[in-house]
Amino acid sequence: MPARSLTGMLVALSAAAPAVADAAATRGDPSLAPYHGLAAWVDIYDAEPWQRPEPAVRRLARKDVRTLFVQTSNYRQRRAVYRRAMLARILASAHRRKIKVIAWYLPGFRDPRRDWRRVRAAVTYRSAAGHRFDGFALDIEATAVRDIATRNRRMLALSSRLRGLADGRYPLGAIIPDPVTQRYWPRFPYKQVRARYDVILPMSYWTGHARGERPAYRHIRDALRIIRARTGDRSVPVHVIGGIASRASNAEVRGFARAATAFSATGASLYDAAITTAGQWNELSRIAGLLDQALEGR
Repeated sequence: MPARSLTGMLVALSAAAPAVADAAATRGDPSLAPYHGLAAWVDIYDAEPWQRPEPAVRRLARKDVRTLFVQTSNYRQRRAVYRRAMLARILASAHRRKIKVIAWYLPGFRDPRRDWRRVRAAVTYRSAAGHRFDGFALDIEATAVRDIATRNRRMLALSSRLRGLADGRYPLGAIIPDPVTQRYWPRFPYKQVRARYDVILPMSYWTGHARGERPAYRHIRDALRIIRARTGDRSVPVHVIGGIASRASNAEVRGFARAATAFSATGASLYDAAITTAGQWNELSRIAGLLDQALEGR
């Protein structure tokens, strides 16, 4: 997950960023319901949802999925919105079953103009039948820009423009690198990201380095603790993403689900739906009600 000279634009956006961040404290709070509870992920490489949307969504509804995250594009794609006709069917089918749909986009930060156009296309998307997304999440992980300072500056500038476009009526999520293991994005600006987004979604993929229920549990616990410490906000809403599903055992998914509940995640999901097994869904289904209870108790 061709460079142009945009120095003037980026300087102007960076200068405006503090004002946007300050405005975040006074903006109307959008409902964060789309980020609550059990969710599922679809990317542009998953075959079935883009070929047979209705059966795919129907199966997710049977798993008690409350929210579907759907990728609209990435910085390598030629199209700003992937397969519009099928996307409209995914939205309609999900909304018919009371499933919220959140768009997500992977920017490369090499071409800020292209990234902005694609973010705007997702946020403003409306199908012919009138369906639109219930939220938007920016996938902050690409390393196409090697210089960390430049990458941070462009990411925060894009995030500030996104915040202005959402205007407090649209819940925004920041999909961030795993706080526990990642080394490719040092000095990640947690506090600045928190100022621009309503929910943090860490890609807490334990499967690259840990095996077993207890290590998976500890990984999710540590991710939640790190985010709260580095944002300086103990109440920051966190929807924790686990995975990768095809490399995870049922026991590890159980540990993931236990930690998400025990440490007060707003929501939880496994990446991604196409490779989640029946046994893993069984483990995930246990957390849907528990997360609801935890949220009601807040």
